Amino acid sequence: MTRRSTGRTSARAAAPFVVAIDGPAASGKGTLARRVAERFNLAHLDTGKLYRATAQLVLAAGGNPADPQSATSAARRVDPASLADPALLTEEVAQASSVVAAIPEVRAALLERQRDFAAHPPAPPKGHRPRGAVLDGRDIGTAVCPGATVKLFVTASAEARAE
Repeated sequence: MTRRSTGRTSARAAAPFVVAIDGPAASGKGTLARRVAERFNLAHLDTGKLYRATAQLVLAAGGNPADPQSATSAARRVDPASLADPALLTEEVAQASSVVAAIPEVRAALLERQRDFAAHPPAPPKGHRPRGAVLDGRDIGTAVCPGATVKLFVTASAEARAE
C-alpha cells in the first residue's frame, strides 16, 4: 500500500514548537526558560527585557518614560542584540520599564514583536536550525502565545521568591 501526500499540512504541523512560561516576578520563570531553551536547542526570549530595553532607550535619549509617543517610538526601535546588555538590570531602568509597560501603545508594539519571535524563531546560539522558541514573561500563555505548544505557569512561595 502506498500513501500519497496531498501536499497539505495542518496549521499545527506548520507552526513552530513554542513553550510559554508565565508566572509572578522572581518565581524562577527566567531561569527555567533559559534552561529549557538550552536543553532543547530552542530560541529564547525574555519578554521583560523588551520593556527594559524600551525604557533604556527612552532614558538614554533624555525622554520621559511616561510619554506615550517617545516610549512607543523606542519600543519600535529595540534592537534584539541589546537584550543582553547588563545595563538593563539597573534599578533606574527597572522602574522606568514599569512605566513604559503601562502604555497601551508600547504593549501593542512589543506584543507584535513577541508573536513574531514565536512564529519565526531565530536560530539558537549554537547555530543550529531553529526548532522553536521559549518565551517567558507576564501574560505569555494568555495574551502573547495563547496557542503555545506547551504552557507553564511557575509559582514560588514568598520566602523562595525573596531569596
